[in-house]
Amino acid sequence: MTDREDAAGRAELGPHDGAPGRRDHASLAGLRARGWTAGLVRQLLGEPDLLRVNPYSVSAPPTRLYRLERVEAAEQGPRFRVVAAATVRRSGTASAGLRRRRREVSARAAAARGEAARSGAERQDTDEAGP
Repeated sequence: MTDREDAAGRAELGPHDGAPGRRDHASLAGLRARGWTAGLVRQLLGEPDLLRVNPYSVSAPPTRLYRLERVEAAEQGPRFRVVAAATVRRSGTASAGLRRRRREVSARAAAARGEAARSGAERQDTDEAGP
């Protein structure tokens, strides 16, 4: 049996897993959507509560599911907040660095285009002066 997941990655479990249609587990994709990183999952949640056949490919590794109660409890803890805040800070710093590098590359490209245009104009001037 495979699981169906909603947009937040919560698994809808079948009748053998609890109340039908009740969402009480989150996949790794669902955790990522909530701000979790792979490191946070390893540190704070550890082993998954449930392993299921991957709904997209039977040959892929099983889908790891974590009980929402446990996820929400970890999210309320100080360690999650500290690590999540640091992740957001690092992400902001990385984004700012990427924007800066893009501006520098654009400026260099514009300068190179300007130089090419100037040297082309100089060549035209010397060609027109002729022998």
